[in-house]
Amino acid sequence: MSSIDMQHIADLAGVSRATVSRALNDSPLVNERTKNKVKQIAQEHNYVINEAARNFRLNQSQTVTVVMMTDPLVNQQSFDPFFMEMIASLLEALAKSELDMLVSHEPITDAASFRNSRIYRQSLGLIVIGQGQGHEQLNALANDKLPMVVWGVPTQGQAYHLVSTDDKQGGKQATQHLIKKGCRNIAFFGDKSSADSELRYQGYCAALNEAELAVNPDLDVTVPFVTEQAKNVIHQFLDAKPQVDGIVCCSDLIAMSAISCLQEHNLKVPNDVAVIGYDGLSFTERTSPPLSTVNQDIRQCAYKLVDCLVSLINGKQVENALADVQLIERKSTQRN
Repeated sequence: MSSIDMQHIADLAGVSRATVSRALNDSPLVNERTKNKVKQIAQEHNYVINEAARNFRLNQSQTVTVVMMTDPLVNQQSFDPFFMEMIASLLEALAKSELDMLVSHEPITDAASFRNSRIYRQSLGLIVIGQGQGHEQLNALANDKLPMVVWGVPTQGQAYHLVSTDDKQGGKQATQHLIKKGCRNIAFFGDKSSADSELRYQGYCAALNEAELAVNPDLDVTVPFVTEQAKNVIHQFLDAKPQVDGIVCCSDLIAMSAISCLQEHNLKVPNDVAVIGYDGLSFTERTSPPLSTVNQDIRQCAYKLVDCLVSLINGKQVENALADVQLIERKSTQRN
């Protein structure tokens, strides 16, 4: 029996696992120098190709499908910059593993129907972005032969592999940051019907409680993710002239809407009201003022998703991954 597997050969050769597979099968896509290097390493370590596994792989495509589980209840659209940055990072990570990507904007609402779909039959694996209202359907797919990994939040009874960030800790960090800046009447902008927003709200409440500040229900504002709808809600909130000096927003887009509305109400950011967002989108350092945010490191998370899926495809055991969040301070919270 081989003392090492194909991934070990890839590491020794400094190439991807897919390149090793192609080299050992004399694919014309691999140059002769790389082929010879890979074959020499395999020979030195007495590596023998698993014929059954090879035949199975050769009959499959090299396409990974990314399923966008955008949630109609919160009206978060797939062209949100967060999703666009995640897709771009996934494309980069998959390309480095020599895998292709297909994006499906249709959420999985019925596991049985999805199993019979062309997408399911033609995919090497699935990366699901968000759980939406499909938790039970994802659980139903969890034990299928098709490898699947989900970007979402830990959920009771979850049977599928998950990559997530610590949303509760992120919400807590954002609120603690505003408290340190002298804010005492801190609003929360987000839609808690979304599971990640609910966790961020829990972190917000935890920070207020630790600082012995009251959780004021009048400052808990249900703000949708869609920009125009968000602005309408925020304008209504500000029209009531609330006593507020800081705002924790559940996304960078909501934060940008908040800043725009505050400026239209002749309120200065951050001196009158400090604003912090969530996600760490690339455009936030170029806004006016530059936006403080809780950075999820979307690129790193995309690579974690791909690494997890590739391990599952290769038959390895994987653990759920929880990525850290990092607070980035910019001018939107730098009060005089």
